[in-house]
Formats: sequence, structure tokens, C-alpha cells
Amino acid sequence: MRAFVGIPIEGRAADAVADVQERLSVGRPVSLANLHVTLAFLDEQPMEQLEALHEELELIRVPSFEMTLKGIDLFGAPRSRLLALLVAPDSHLMALQADVAKAARRVGMKLEKRRFRPHVTLCRFRDGQHAPEKIQGAISRGAHYDMWPIDVSEFALYRSSLTQDGAVYDVLSSYPLLAMPYD
Repeated sequence: MRAFVGIPIEGRAADAVADVQERLSVGRPVSLANLHVTLAFLDEQPMEQLEALHEELELIRVPSFEMTLKGIDLFGAPRSRLLALLVAPDSHLMALQADVAKAARRVGMKLEKRRFRPHVTLCRFRDGQHAPEKIQGAISRGAHYDMWPIDVSEFALYRSSLTQDGAVYDVLSSYPLLAMPYD
């Protein structure tokens, strides 16, 4: 099963992201139901390994925190494949991501070796879908975008099913963070 671990973006935050998608008007927008911040992409995994990971994820004890979306950038070099809202650096987010990666490695999963660059995908592009100038214009319009802090109180293990209309994400299990006051 194709899977990943992420932080869901829902409610008021998802509505604000939808407003940004509409203003940018480029690419194929990600559906509101699929908005998230990926903590670890797991790729194809056997069910037994996902069950073992589930048990490890249940042991993670990280305090809830606030996350701020700040600015827009392209991902998917050398050809730009998606436009995303960037997540401002945060020590709690980095700790959660590190704990998730350690849990995946403990159960024998091999993760991509790349720097964690937290973001929320706004839209995807096909080769040649938009002229570079149009994409750059969208980035310029959103470069100084700041969203109020989003409360992060859980993360989830997702199944990713690829369809003709794009990916569909289903939550397999959610994991609450510790209810603690913010710094």
C-alpha cells in the first residue's frame, strides 16, 4: 500500500488555503480533503510493516504546537511540478518529523534521503502546462503570504491511492499530540 505520515490541514486553515489557490489560478489545485504537511513519505509498504509502524507512531509523545504557513515556492526540480505554501521553521515540527522518521526506520522502512522542507501543496503542473512567466507571477503574488498560526494537535498515517483524477488520501489512523501550553 502506498502511504505517508502527515499533518492534516482542515477547517478554517483549509478554507484559507483554498482562497490562496483561487488567487493564484495556476495548475491543478489540490482538493481541500487532501491538504496536509508530509512528515514522511513511505512509498509502497506491505500491510504488516504499516501495522508495525502504527504501533510505533502510537508511542510518539510530542506536545501540540502552532504552525505558520509563510510564503510560496516551487518544488520538483529540475522541472517544476508543484507550487506550495511553505511552513515557517519550528522546533516542535522538526522534533515530530524526526520522531516519525525514527519510527519508520525502526520497523525497517527506508526513507528518501532529502532535507525536510515542510510545505502544503497548493497545485500540481504537467510538463508545459504553464509558461514559466505565469508560474513566476503566481509565486510573486504569494511570496509574502502569511497565515495566522494553525493549531497542530494530531498527525496521521495516510493511504495514498492514485486515480485518473489524481491522488486520493485516506486516513488510516490518527495520533493525538500532547495537550500542552505553547511556548
